[in-house]
Amino acid sequence: MTARVGEGSTGPKTAEADKARLEAIWRATINKLKEVVREYEITQDELHVAGDFLDRLGKAGMCRSLIDVALAMTSVEALDVAKGGTRSNLEGPYYGTHPVRPNGRLFEREPSPSASLLTLSGTVYEAETGVPAAHARLDFWQADENGHYDRAGNHLRGVVFADDAGHYEITTIIPSDYAEHDHDPIGELFRAMGRTNTRAAHIHLKVSTGSTLRLTTQLFLPTSSFLERDYVEGAVSSDLTLFLIEQEQADAGEPRYAATFDVFLGSEAT
Repeated sequence: MTARVGEGSTGPKTAEADKARLEAIWRATINKLKEVVREYEITQDELHVAGDFLDRLGKAGMCRSLIDVALAMTSVEALDVAKGGTRSNLEGPYYGTHPVRPNGRLFEREPSPSASLLTLSGTVYEAETGVPAAHARLDFWQADENGHYDRAGNHLRGVVFADDAGHYEITTIIPSDYAEHDHDPIGELFRAMGRTNTRAAHIHLKVSTGSTLRLTTQLFLPTSSFLERDYVEGAVSSDLTLFLIEQEQADAGEPRYAATFDVFLGSEAT
């Protein structure tokens, strides 16, 4: 499949092979949809309601987002099976080019007094050998305590490098859950189904060794109220959910927590 029909396949293929693959995917999709129509006895009027919704979805530029919500994690898992290591997850729409943070602090400005500070640390390993991945590059980005991403700057965004023993550490805050589709057709669909359009609080992470991207994933926060009903189907799992330890404080101030997450890099690049 392609960004445009007939383009963007993942390997060198002939035009005829691309056409055959596209035809096979189209046919399989239509056959599955026909099964749904038969099983639920969907009327022509209901089909037209669906078509009108797809028109609104396209005009709003939301088709890619809805496909990601419903199917992207299935794609990730299908391609992740042979790789091993830490489970992959979606990149999401808010990735950018981030500055290196030599001190591990992801702040462009002082965190809000309402934010809970978090120290996240761990070790990066090669999954196949168990050898620490010295100097691995870890790229973090996340929402703030109100569920907002900094899209103009680099607050709560940054790159750190593991040390000789593969160890890394960052200081950040605990992000909040956030709703993304209150005013678009995806939110309209979810409301019609009685579902939320909220993402469970998470921290994004990309890990590279040398010039090779090895992992893209998300780390979830146990403080979230939506771990069991994140609207991205299949995104949340216990192995990607942090365990928080509250830290003692000498004086009053922001709550402080610590968490450990070891990264295991699979044998194939993502």
